[in-house]
Amino acid sequence: MRVLVFDDPMLQGQYEWLLEDGDDVHRAMRALARQAYRRNRRELPEERVVDQLRAHATIDARPYVPPSAA
Repeated sequence: MRVLVFDDPMLQGQYEWLLEDGDDVHRAMRALARQAYRRNRRELPEERVVDQLRAHATIDARPYVPPSAA
């Protein structure tokens, strides 16, 4: 299991998901960020998703590195 966290200070609360080993981490992180914005009734434009993930996402308490930034 892995713990995915998205914690954008502009949103209320921290959003966490548990992910089974072997599942697509990158797809799950994108979905987690979108869900966090939806729950706060805000829009996350597609062109900003990678920047937001790079700035506010972690996997098992380590910074998340999106594939385009690797």
